Amino acid sequence: MQAFLERYWFAVALSIGAVIWVWRTRLRIRASARTRPRSRPSSGSVGPVPFRGAEFAARVARVQRFHWTWIGAMIAFGLVCVSAFVVPGLLHATRIGVASVAGAGAFLSWLVGAIREAPLLRQLGLYCPQCGAALVEASEDQVPLQLVVKETGQCRCGAWLLDPADLPSGQGPDDRYLSRSRQGPR
Repeated sequence: MQAFLERYWFAVALSIGAVIWVWRTRLRIRASARTRPRSRPSSGSVGPVPFRGAEFAARVARVQRFHWTWIGAMIAFGLVCVSAFVVPGLLHATRIGVASVAGAGAFLSWLVGAIREAPLLRQLGLYCPQCGAALVEASEDQVPLQLVVKETGQCRCGAWLLDPADLPSGQGPDDRYLSRSRQGPR
């Protein structure tokens, strides 16, 4: 047993981590399935809103297509870069040349995506009118803002962005998604 653990300790640790991750994910999914429906305000009671539900979803989908285009380009250039070193029989200079060009292509794809994202969001009006936050974001530690808006109709700052009539049944304001400064005392 000791020899097995010495030899395969990383696989054992990875397996334990995977089991814990699956267990936690399962618990989170069960907990989210048991949430009570939230009451939503009546249509038009929150004042003028910048988006209707389908319009917001179409704009978010356009931005996400843009993201996938340049992420796909980065992945394709990265695969070309790696394959230059895997293909047998290529000269060293050819490998270096192909890898350099493909690496530069991947970097330029990333740069074009980073530079073009803000103007696209501005063109589509996907910024919160109250706090100025981009309404399409990727986050490692929070729920992406486009999902918060889709589910609650509000930005994290509390501004209404969607008409309550466009929210799915049982969805409405949820204090869990508001920024800490907007939440009341607990």
